[in-house]
Amino acid sequence: MKSTSYYKDKQIDDMVFPDACLRHVGHMVRNIKAIPNYRAVVDRSTDRTYAIVKDGYNLLRHEEVIEQMDDLCRQFPEYGEPTREVWMSNHGGRMKTRWTFGEVENFEIGKLSDGTPDIVFPTLETFCSYDTSLAQRTLVGGFRVVCSNGMVVGKVLGEYKRKHTTSLDLERAKMVLANGMANYSEAAGLWISFTERNAALTEVNCYEEIGFNKDEKLSVEAEIKRKGKVIKWDNEEPKEREVEINAWELYNILTAEASHRIKDINRQAKVTDNIAKAFV
Repeated sequence: MKSTSYYKDKQIDDMVFPDACLRHVGHMVRNIKAIPNYRAVVDRSTDRTYAIVKDGYNLLRHEEVIEQMDDLCRQFPEYGEPTREVWMSNHGGRMKTRWTFGEVENFEIGKLSDGTPDIVFPTLETFCSYDTSLAQRTLVGGFRVVCSNGMVVGKVLGEYKRKHTTSLDLERAKMVLANGMANYSEAAGLWISFTERNAALTEVNCYEEIGFNKDEKLSVEAEIKRKGKVIKWDNEEPKEREVEINAWELYNILTAEASHRIKDINRQAKVTDNIAKAFV
């Protein structure tokens, strides 16, 4: 399968997933001998090996995660019918799925330059992997409509992480969704507060340390200079910079870069988390 892939509102049967399984691991001197207590996580359709794991690792297929979380979302009809997006990277070894609840109460963060509302919808996101780079993770976040940014808040409204098991902890995931939606106005309030202040210098400079690569940093710098007022910009001494830029504008420069330019799910998740932490 492709190194990266994306699906929006597709049925399970219309998406291409790895045919993941566990295989014995062997070594060869004269004959092939099995190595005890270890297995390989393999895509049977390509013979691609994602990881070597110890006994006790329980394989949970991507399709099962999506089906179980679809069922969970249906338990909350008051939130409406969500849009579902699926991303896979590392040839299907990593998966992120996002459900966006566009039918719930609109959360208007502010107004755009043309006067239209700047809307953020609540989301439910789940992560999992065959290459063991991502633990099973479920959290409530947000989706900015105007530029399709995905984002999380510094103080996560609801989240759980766990190691690989044969099934998701759906009761905990249910609590994450219910609690996150109940308290989502707190996240909207935090984002609204960003629109009412300029970014601190530590926030302006955070892009240097949160996991962007060289090209992404240059892209962020260009956007900061385009949308902000640069009084002083010193690449040698970032602490000496002077920049006036709205905190919400800056926050969205960073989340847009993470959402649209970083294709690897593992690195995107880390950068997005780091952006949230920088704006606590």
